[in-house]
Amino acid sequence: MSKDLINIFREAVENPGSEARKWKEEDKGQVVGFLLTDVPEELIHAAGCFPYGISGSSDVRLDAVDAHLQFWTCSFVRSSFALALEGKLDFLDGLVIPQTCDTTRMVVGIWKHASPLPLIELFRLPSQERPSASKFFFNEINRVKEQLEELSGVEITPDRLRRSIELYNHNRSLLRQLYAIHEQNPRAISNRDLYTVINASMLFPREKLNELLTELVDQLKSEELSSTKDENIRIFISGTLAAPLEIMDYIEEQNGVVVGDDLKNGYRYVEADVDENLDPLEALAERQLNRIPSASYYFARNPRPNFLVQAAREKGVQGVILLHLKYCEPENFDYYDNALALNGAGITSLKVETEFGKAALGQLRTRINAFMEMVGGEQ
Repeated sequence: MSKDLINIFREAVENPGSEARKWKEEDKGQVVGFLLTDVPEELIHAAGCFPYGISGSSDVRLDAVDAHLQFWTCSFVRSSFALALEGKLDFLDGLVIPQTCDTTRMVVGIWKHASPLPLIELFRLPSQERPSASKFFFNEINRVKEQLEELSGVEITPDRLRRSIELYNHNRSLLRQLYAIHEQNPRAISNRDLYTVINASMLFPREKLNELLTELVDQLKSEELSSTKDENIRIFISGTLAAPLEIMDYIEEQNGVVVGDDLKNGYRYVEADVDENLDPLEALAERQLNRIPSASYYFARNPRPNFLVQAAREKGVQGVILLHLKYCEPENFDYYDNALALNGAGITSLKVETEFGKAALGQLRTRINAFMEMVGGEQ
């Protein structure tokens, strides 16, 4: 039954280090963590390591973090750092942090000092579309590749990297199939279960993950469930992270289905494959430079306000929920232009502020329920 498989993913999210610890005990390899999600996991995998996605946590105390980070830094980074300070990431041998904002840039040195590991690297990403971006990013990927080889003692040959790319492309394909099943038939897999599976995907060995996903996709396709597609209120979610996951329940309570997003632990994680016909390092750089826009990057060929309007129209949504992680400067900077573009296109939107560990769930539920009732009357 598909419910049994989804329970496996749910247990992984509830006990996020369990699979990584098990893998490390069995294979005696290195586990390399990454903050979500602009890190080429294929490089880590090709080095013979376990890529482990750090998703923050609401089950940590932030008191100890206050000695290292200002309270107005984003709670995703604060809670992720708290996991390290509490020893809940003690199975890590390395860490790669993508430079997506000022907070991720500066936390690297603090992390090295307060919770050292054999490898802690800042992964520098181009934030603008310039002729030099491809060359810069190719060199940056190659630099991180060399650091991973030194940590693992494994040479990342082109053939090893191609095999990892093929494995991850297959994984992304399976997750996109889950999205399609969910959109066509929300009763097959709920909002919350879909995003639970995606979050869990960053916590499993990729080979095992693909076996589980293949079985889940096949079972969902074979199960006879009546569709309610035409009855649902179609919602698009934009922001940094799908958190807290209770938001997905609140949308569904009002007969809503999330049909698209640009979240780091959502569709942005799976939307683009790596070109298997290019040099593998160049292909990894090319994928990153052509991903859907986010608040961390500005590419003139696809401005984020235009992207959101186009995505909302293509998905035929009744409303867009803008999830804003508290103190996330890039999202706050983008908000006015995004809201203005959506409003100009006649698309109703709601800004919702969230925070790891301090989410006012009752207030969130009230606001989302009211929004759903409002846009539901516009069908």
